[in-house]
Amino acid sequence: SAWGPRGLTWGWLVNEVVFSPSASHWATCSDDGSVRVWSLASMELLIQFQVLNQSCLCLAWSPPSRGRPEEQQVAAGYSDGTLRVFSVSQIAMELKMRPHRAALTAIAFSADGQTILSGDKDGLVAVSRPRTGMTFHVLSDHRGAPISAIQSTNKEVRCRPPPCLAAFCPWDGALLACAGLGMHPEVVFYSLHRKQVVERIPLPFFAVSLSLSPGAHLMAVGFAERMLRLVDCESGAMQDFAGHDDLVQLCRFAPSARLLFSVAHSEILVWEVSG
Repeated sequence: SAWGPRGLTWGWLVNEVVFSPSASHWATCSDDGSVRVWSLASMELLIQFQVLNQSCLCLAWSPPSRGRPEEQQVAAGYSDGTLRVFSVSQIAMELKMRPHRAALTAIAFSADGQTILSGDKDGLVAVSRPRTGMTFHVLSDHRGAPISAIQSTNKEVRCRPPPCLAAFCPWDGALLACAGLGMHPEVVFYSLHRKQVVERIPLPFFAVSLSLSPGAHLMAVGFAERMLRLVDCESGAMQDFAGHDDLVQLCRFAPSARLLFSVAHSEILVWEVSG
């Protein structure tokens, strides 16, 4: 069978296309300030919301409301920094607010539909409640660069951060080795006497386990990537071992410092340490 595209054209730049969760409708926004809602089956224009003298730059369709599937909304961001929420079922504007001073460039609903996240061309992200029309938080981490996309996930999805690990150095009781303190995978050595970080050792991944040898200046680091790394803290030499089939949740030097035990789930490996 032959297949060909069906064209829909008008004289303004189209900035976004979004779909309803039920896949029955789709919506567009454009530089003429319009938000158009279409039937996906017939491709007919059903609703048009118009804002004069502004460009509509971004658009998001609300997720299904729990217990109220008939509530369908689209959130639109405009060039004057305003955010509007339109009810598709009521064919009306429900909310207008101005969380930004600059033009909005990205917008998204939270997974539960209770929050709207909007980003602007100056790099600010506003977190707002559509029911109250209040912005309760502004993120400035991306200041200076336009926000190009925003996505959210269900808050019930667990995302465990890497653990914060710390151990005193056996060769210097005033030295503390720490991992998982910052944004970068590394081990830092903190001097209790000098009250400052005196050394940093970069890591390929975030550490999930850490052990310091009671003998030589050796450090063992376990990773979720099923790898164990042995570090000579004096020379800086490193050696990697990949014998596990799961994350290395524990690593421990024996009191003799000649053996290193590493644990991944139900498996224990014993390593001979030389030097």
